[in-house]
Amino acid sequence: MVLGYVAGRTEGIVCQLLADGAGPVVLAAADDGGVHPMPGESVEFVRGDLTDEAVLRRAGADRARVVLVDVVDDNATLAVAVNHLTPGAHVVVTLQDLGRASLVRYVNGRFRCVQWHSPRMVTEELVSPGIADVYAELMTEGGASTYSTVVPESAGSPSVELCRASLRRRHGATLLAVRDRDRLIVNRAGDTSRPRGATVYYVASERLSPQRLVWSLRQEE
Repeated sequence: MVLGYVAGRTEGIVCQLLADGAGPVVLAAADDGGVHPMPGESVEFVRGDLTDEAVLRRAGADRARVVLVDVVDDNATLAVAVNHLTPGAHVVVTLQDLGRASLVRYVNGRFRCVQWHSPRMVTEELVSPGIADVYAELMTEGGASTYSTVVPESAGSPSVELCRASLRRRHGATLLAVRDRDRLIVNRAGDTSRPRGATVYYVASERLSPQRLVWSLRQEE
């Protein structure tokens, strides 16, 4: 269920949800929402005051498994209304000011807050509950983070799979991608290609120097 409508943005989010197999979707918009914006899709349209319990029940909010609260003005009262209707739902609330996330979580600690300006993150959190927390952790100083290191020429041309194995076994790191001069190789297990002068992207507790990377590659050879 999607509560709130912004022309263009909402259609994009709903289409991505449908493409990810989340449908059918109920879209509830405020009284000024106009006519059904997506009549050709598997989308049911309800119009009314989104803080009105009767409107939310008519939209099926009390039965929804996943709810997206996506309005422009960070109105916490909307989240409060949903809180009383969806006790077991996965509720995602978008905020323009993430500094207000603590207020939303005070209403209900289960609510997931996502930056309004990142619609792709919104859909990821809806279909993969908790993924926003993973991204947040990666962006938090002091925890695991994402890094990149250029593989020195002295290392030769190690395969992508060798880079993956050496990072995991020698440093407890996870390889995300490898970039050579012409392409980006993302999360391709078993890849035996040997890009020369590559840059490796990985998740680790600290950045690895080129020298440490060369050492770990040689240990795996």
